[in-house]
Amino acid sequence: MELTQNQLQKGITLLNQHVVNIKGMVGSLYIHYWGGDTALKSNMPHKHSFFEICYIVSGSGVYLENDKEYPLSKGTLFISRPHFNHQIISQNDLYILFVAFEPIYAETTDQGKELFQRLAAVEPFLIKNEEDCFIEIMWKLLILQAQRITNFIHDTIISSSCSLIFSIVQQFFIDNYKVSDVNHQPGSTTHIHRAKLFIRDNLSQPLRLKDVADNLHISSRHLSRLFTEELGVSFTQYVRNERINQAALLLTTTDLSIKAIASQTGFDTVHYFTTVFKEIIGVTPGEFNKQLTTNY
Repeated sequence: MELTQNQLQKGITLLNQHVVNIKGMVGSLYIHYWGGDTALKSNMPHKHSFFEICYIVSGSGVYLENDKEYPLSKGTLFISRPHFNHQIISQNDLYILFVAFEPIYAETTDQGKELFQRLAAVEPFLIKNEEDCFIEIMWKLLILQAQRITNFIHDTIISSSCSLIFSIVQQFFIDNYKVSDVNHQPGSTTHIHRAKLFIRDNLSQPLRLKDVADNLHISSRHLSRLFTEELGVSFTQYVRNERINQAALLLTTTDLSIKAIASQTGFDTVHYFTTVFKEIIGVTPGEFNKQLTTNY
């Protein structure tokens, strides 16, 4: 059962529209995005604050995580865990399916919380036997099912999505215990949401427009236009505001030095950090700290 890129994008677009929150017996998940590519190109090193599960349908490549290499080939199932630097290097037309999610802990049982804590520390890489391809079949059927959406969304694609994700999660623990419509493209809201997540989780990096656009597999020009149209600010302005918002949070909630906070939020020098901080907040980081001390 092969899907063309157009079929893939049509189903994924509908999944991103309708499957955002799912609830299982042990807990609920917030789905950040569904994705897939029949010819994935290499991406830049980055990290997430959430889980991202990936399955290789065909092709070959390498998955890098914290300087450790894992070969990618047909039937490979792997998970990018929160806060781990990672990168996919495509060597031969990687056909990949992926889904990004995080637990909603307020709606998760103690058993579920323990499950996701263990998942964050599990070995991230599995090679499944090519004959044991039920994950691929479930995933492709879900994408096809999304294209035939009915009024019974919860009992169809949401239920199937829940079954798929929890079935995949189970695979990591089982193995560890053993030792054509061209108009159907990912929506602008999905692109912006993924861009904002990428920026939030990689503020210490340079975060050039091209790097973020490449990660989303869209053009720099298109991403720049989306920021202006959807958020009312330029890409550069948004990144700068996010850096300062994070810096203000760190100043409020940690004892880190101003130099350390400048570095963690992507500023090359303390002087430049201080200049931008005062321009946006109205006071320097030092004055901001003094105000906090005075208030408390």
